[in-house]
Amino acid sequence: MLLFLPVTGQARETEPALWPKEPSLRVGILTGQQSVQITADANFELVNAGTNKTVKSFRAYEKVTISDKGNGFSINGMPVAANSIHVVLKNKDVMVSIKQYAHVNNRRYRGDISILRPAGKSGMTVVNTLPVEEYVYGIIKHEISPEWAMEAVKAQAVAARTYALASSNKHKADGFDVCATTDCQVYGGLESETPRALEAVDATRGLVLFHSGKLITAYFHSSSGGHTENSENVWSSPLPYLKGVADFDQDCPYFKWEKKLTIAELNQAVSRAGYNIGRLQAIELSPLGNPPAASNDRGVSGRVKHVRLLGTKGSVQITGAKMRTMLDLKSTLFDITTAAAQPVFAGKKSVRTQLSQSSIRPVAGESADFVIINGSGWGHGLGLSQWGAKAMAEKASPGNTEYFKEILKHYYQGVEIKKAYI
Repeated sequence: MLLFLPVTGQARETEPALWPKEPSLRVGILTGQQSVQITADANFELVNAGTNKTVKSFRAYEKVTISDKGNGFSINGMPVAANSIHVVLKNKDVMVSIKQYAHVNNRRYRGDISILRPAGKSGMTVVNTLPVEEYVYGIIKHEISPEWAMEAVKAQAVAARTYALASSNKHKADGFDVCATTDCQVYGGLESETPRALEAVDATRGLVLFHSGKLITAYFHSSSGGHTENSENVWSSPLPYLKGVADFDQDCPYFKWEKKLTIAELNQAVSRAGYNIGRLQAIELSPLGNPPAASNDRGVSGRVKHVRLLGTKGSVQITGAKMRTMLDLKSTLFDITTAAAQPVFAGKKSVRTQLSQSSIRPVAGESADFVIINGSGWGHGLGLSQWGAKAMAEKASPGNTEYFKEILKHYYQGVEIKKAYI
């Protein structure tokens, strides 16, 4: 279990650690599993967590299949009445030069492995319990390139550590603290570790971000498209440390992107999303300008807060986030251009004409007509921009091993960087 101590006052980085020792996290690496394969680099036992008795012992690298049987487990076909099983390595690390780990479905994991049967849920859950620092080891590669400038990787390590600790109750009802997917942070165990990732984590050990005496929710994203966003314009809750700032992500390959849809495809997407407004006639959205934006339907960066779709049977206002999901867009920082359906006669020739930018964008009903969505960036645009951090780190003075703090304080406004444990 993760232990939190009270945090009071505005502590400085030189003050005593906020935790008496490094906490551990329970990571739900797999859920809803009907069977999993377990082995280890050392001799190991499967222990009934309820009785603390050994169910069966196995030799190193012997493969074991654990299956869910509704009222218990089966271990290589043998029924076992239990709700939770621990994998216990024997004689672990007897040879100092050889590290020994448990394997789950051919992936190695630091720390401890447990298999649970959560009440009221289908299938088994596999939980990896390990110290926070070792957890962050297995995150970095999935969130940022470890080969980027080290100060950017260190900034990501601090953000990932902070986010993990601040989110530790997110999956309490599921029997673990955080999951291993994008719902929390992508975690891949030992196979996801790289030397530079470990270097960045070790160099920032225990450092986390605080605002007003509390851990922040350190959101991060790939690329903002030139300007990050205020939290209230994305997920409604205003957070003082998540305010839009200028970004430096122009080198991101998705800094600018375009998506073209026929009107038929757009109508199908609206219908699949459950909006019964008939055939789409127009889209209402203010033009995208330079930040800071001032319109009611856009955030400070220009991200779409809401857009109105007008059809033959009515209209609906949806959020920019819903529009992004509905059309599979890279971000909500976009503008929409519609193509006119009606022919405009120039002499005896019929030509299509592009409508000028306005809040009301008429949409044609013919399948040949289309809309063009021009967007910027990738992700929600809150907090740390990874491509922006890369650009900042590349311009840091050579030998400045503290520049990651400048990066963090740019993207998270008014924060303090504190040592949470030694």
